[in-house]
Amino acid sequence: MVTPEKRQRADARRNYDVLLAAAKDVFTRLGTDAPLEVVAQEAGVGRGTLYRHFPSREHVFAAIMRDSADVLDAHARELLDAPDGGARLPEWLRRYDRAATEYPGLTGHVTDDGSPVAVTCAPMKASFARLLARARAEGHVRPDVTAAQVLTLVGALPKDPETGRTAKPYLDVVLEGLRITT
Repeated sequence: MVTPEKRQRADARRNYDVLLAAAKDVFTRLGTDAPLEVVAQEAGVGRGTLYRHFPSREHVFAAIMRDSADVLDAHARELLDAPDGGARLPEWLRRYDRAATEYPGLTGHVTDDGSPVAVTCAPMKASFARLLARARAEGHVRPDVTAAQVLTLVGALPKDPETGRTAKPYLDVVLEGLRITT
């Protein structure tokens, strides 16, 4: 896969950018099961150009998730440095939920450790694991859940059919369930 960080000819870079924008639009409208050929058509390029930049659907997903994962990683690290960071774990999880529901069907790829999406999201997941450990150590989170379990649970919450976002009140129920009760 050619990533934007590698040196590319100007036309190749334009094709990459157009493909990525088209993929975001297609997957937002049609979900992540939409045919990649639709992405190529909407980008105005051939299938060969698509597959030269993104050898698989997972590589497209990884490119789409790169910015969101970087923002989530930075936010988790920011909370780790904040005096009340452990108590602000729900803030991070709400942000994760918004990012995870932006492209219907993408969340499952974040927790699949063998996928290119999981590799892209690895730094974010590691920062979240440290934030969860801090919240647990400070007594904000129950001791019997792992970071992977929490991310999987949040990603699997029922979605509102009209908006594609997590249906209410499911995220609130999960956040309440993570807390230590006495």
